[in-house]
Amino acid sequence: MNSLQTIKRILHSDVLVEVPIDKMQLDDSLRESYGMDSLGFVELRVQCEEAFGIDIPDEAVAAGELATLGDVLALVERLSGAGRPPAVS
Repeated sequence: MNSLQTIKRILHSDVLVEVPIDKMQLDDSLRESYGMDSLGFVELRVQCEEAFGIDIPDEAVAAGELATLGDVLALVERLSGAGRPPAVS
């Protein structure tokens, strides 16, 4: 399962977003499209930290880096190193 699919699963199964996984789009607003409240954002953060083995800093949350599904994906990939080109020896 790739990062995007994992995040969608977290949103659907753990955060209890009612939008079907196959209807979730990268530019969907977590608050407006999925109806997430502050507790939902906390749950998303915790579940992403556990699933990807990362620490999401408070500054990222405060800076609005979790506004859309695409934002969450970009943040997770940046913090986990996913999508980073391999080091050249």
